[in-house]
Amino acid sequence: MKECDKMSNSRKTERMSIDSRATEILASKEPSRDLAHDDRAAAIMSNNEIDSKSSALGIGANIGGYLVRDIIAENTGEATLFLAESKGIKYIVKLYHKNKQPASNLTKATKELASPYIIKIIDSGIYSERFYEILPYFKNGDLQKYAPLKPKEIIEIVIPCVNEGLKELHSKGIVHRDIKPSNLFYDDEKKKIIIGDFGISSVLESGLSVRATTMSRTFGYAAPETANGFVSKESDYYSLGITVLHLLTGQDPFLGMTDMEILFQTINKTLIVPASIDNRLQKLIKGLTLKDRNDRWGYEEIVKWLNGEDIDVKEAKNSKRGYKPYNFNYNRYYGLEEISMAFAHDWENAKKHLKRGLVDKNILQYGEEYSVDIAELREEPDQDLAVYKMIYILNPTAPLCYKGKVYYDLESIGRQMRESLPNFNGEIRELVIKGCLQDFLTRNNFDENLCKRVSEITEKLKSKDNKYYYALMYLLSPDSKFVIKNQEFDTLESLANYMEALLPHEIEDFANDLVDNQRFIMWVYSQGYASQVNEWLDIYEKAEW
Repeated sequence: MKECDKMSNSRKTERMSIDSRATEILASKEPSRDLAHDDRAAAIMSNNEIDSKSSALGIGANIGGYLVRDIIAENTGEATLFLAESKGIKYIVKLYHKNKQPASNLTKATKELASPYIIKIIDSGIYSERFYEILPYFKNGDLQKYAPLKPKEIIEIVIPCVNEGLKELHSKGIVHRDIKPSNLFYDDEKKKIIIGDFGISSVLESGLSVRATTMSRTFGYAAPETANGFVSKESDYYSLGITVLHLLTGQDPFLGMTDMEILFQTINKTLIVPASIDNRLQKLIKGLTLKDRNDRWGYEEIVKWLNGEDIDVKEAKNSKRGYKPYNFNYNRYYGLEEISMAFAHDWENAKKHLKRGLVDKNILQYGEEYSVDIAELREEPDQDLAVYKMIYILNPTAPLCYKGKVYYDLESIGRQMRESLPNFNGEIRELVIKGCLQDFLTRNNFDENLCKRVSEITEKLKSKDNKYYYALMYLLSPDSKFVIKNQEFDTLESLANYMEALLPHEIEDFANDLVDNQRFIMWVYSQGYASQVNEWLDIYEKAEW
């Protein structure tokens, strides 16, 4: 789609008064922060952006009374880690990159933690315009470098400590979101395990059991529900299950797989637990890694397991036993999840099988309700929409699927939209207009504000107001930068700082280009200023040119 045509110079003066009014609108109001704006603000800078002065700022510096001795990690994605010392005791200084720091609600919640199994934030503050935290130094390091561990050590030390640590976190409404061997530390006597690194943790609001989030996570260790954009305390127990498997075998269970392969495995395949692992530990891992978080083991089940009690592990629904395979495209598929994903990847053949009644005939063995619902889809005029609906009848937890494409998270949709520019991605635009994205978000209990925003964008696209395609792109891929005149901007603040350095005549030309730029308007919209942008557009469209 072409950008708006440039307006003639004779109209610039008149328009600048409107631009000025639009700027006032943005400046005079706080953003509505519809998409967890505070969390996103903690992830403004790209992972590769490190101030060139980071070493100079750290080594030899006195940060809050702690003398920096060495660099531990130059870039963790959000901070530089230093080894520091105070009164002969070693500490870790976590010096966040500029414009990055933990969300205020997370900082407050972590300071209230009181458990010997959770890393304690000793101090925090601002140093050289950067947020820092002072953390304990554990001389024995993390568990990853010790794997494989002996089963006895895992049973008697790792699992009890982590279970109690998670209980404390969850009691304060904190979901860690990144339990893995490298985030678990031995204490100095190697008799306790301490949970560390709250870099991507989330705080659940009072009364909520799940929270919609951005997609930050470690593939493989993250629970299936995180692919759909939300986490809960049960998500941490899934990560613990994968962690136990890693510590027992000494190897990442997903070593050599791509991110997409790991996601497909996590969502659709049963985790393979080697037969060489002790049967009791096998049962623990299986209980912790059940795909349905409502069936997954948690704190109480682990306590019973540690006490030697026999606890059931709910079998996955519609397993291979006792069911005839579904023959599709020269392959045999067992279970509703396998069948649904086969349809997702071969959309055209799925439409043929649905139309001919082959699907409801085979699916009858899983239950009459499945067969009846699918048979009704044969009357759906839009067969693409019918296949979409069929997939979720068979597999309600399936990722977003449309016309042979499988989107394992919302960010992958935004990324593909961005990669298609300057053209629109027709299939993504179509799935939005047909309501598939909105249905998917609602079905998976995504954040209410996100659902509302997507609903508004859907209606705009239906009315052929195509600039909202950009709004959706930025909404689903919040780390996307706004680019103009070879300049990239992460935030409105960075844009304002750039403009402040321009000469007066350059500012006017730059401002005119911004107002003519649909992507800019929609980028501002996605930053949490939806109501202000709508007011701005109303003024702009009513102007008499």
